[in-house]
Amino acid sequence: MQTLAQEVEVSPALKQANKQANPQANSLTNPPTHSFSLNSLLLVTAQPVLHRLSTYGELPRQLIQIISRASVRLLDSDMLIAQTPHNYERSEEVGRPSVALAHQEHAMSESILELIHREGLAPHYKPFMRTFARILFSLFLTPDQYDRACACIDSGNNLRFLMSDGGGPTLGSWRTVAQPDGDGFKLHIDKVWGMYANLDGMAIVAARTPGAFFPSAYLVWPEQYESLKRTACGDSFLDGVVQLGNVKGDVQVAQDDRLKVGGPAVLNKYLTTVRPFLVRALMAHVEWLAAQGRVELTVDERAARDFIAAAARAKTQSGRYESEDVQRVLALKFASNELLLHLVSRGAVKQFSDQRDLLAFTKMEGSSYRCYHELRASMRVSKAVAASI
Repeated sequence: MQTLAQEVEVSPALKQANKQANPQANSLTNPPTHSFSLNSLLLVTAQPVLHRLSTYGELPRQLIQIISRASVRLLDSDMLIAQTPHNYERSEEVGRPSVALAHQEHAMSESILELIHREGLAPHYKPFMRTFARILFSLFLTPDQYDRACACIDSGNNLRFLMSDGGGPTLGSWRTVAQPDGDGFKLHIDKVWGMYANLDGMAIVAARTPGAFFPSAYLVWPEQYESLKRTACGDSFLDGVVQLGNVKGDVQVAQDDRLKVGGPAVLNKYLTTVRPFLVRALMAHVEWLAAQGRVELTVDERAARDFIAAAARAKTQSGRYESEDVQRVLALKFASNELLLHLVSRGAVKQFSDQRDLLAFTKMEGSSYRCYHELRASMRVSKAVAASI
């Protein structure tokens, strides 16, 4: 009878995880019997995340443990029922050509990240987020849309990016719908938890279009946004810097106000581009909190933070967008989320306000559940080879 390791190819990520979790193991075919053995549920369920993170380098032991426990915790009923003890196959490379991401906001982001490292996230959050608006404009707007949007921002308006929907997290349940109407669209909006969404400005609104598999995005100009019902939502974050808001109402948008550059997955491409910058900012903020004595980091936790920060930096400085980056960046955001949750849950973060802030960022631009759901869906389970008779 063959062992599991003989039946399936063991990926480098799983080999590393098993080796670091079990230094006394002398062979992958003779793993120890405790909870981190080769066929442990913890390591098998974590492999979709570990496989992607291993492209950034060798993972610290505690980060592997944090990710493994998180992966088991996030299993929903469908995932658990479908879970087998078999290894996941490496995903096939799509082979699409990479796209250059040359935008002038990169240098601005670097200078703000350095300030966050020295002074924390709160005083620099607004200018940091404004660079995201410019990145979106430069990469995904047509020349006419770019000129009009930049003129709008330069005249004093801020951008509201409205993604989270009042109908729930899945596209099919969204209540924000774009219905074709004449030469444009009637946009019914029901968005929640938008940063500064209760204030005036222009907006990019993600909406469900009947029959489409991806959300579409639409530019909503200040005079249109002003007509919508907007309410503040909850207490603020980051020492009063970040206020969330909910938005409801109907507006008519033109055909030329729909974002088309980047194809049907334009929003996914945008989030993949900006998420590594956000992860870098969060890791810099954790370092600042530690320097202020507001977070206590062990040697192993600091190694995990350093790995995540270095991986995010490498991604932002690559200057390219590749189809495989979607999963790599989801894994990076997953790791960031789970390190922050780990620090809060073990009592390493002293102040209630810091605990609430850090947990809020685990929900922003990719919760762990959504990241894990997508990462699992991007890989397949290997089929065991039948033993010879």
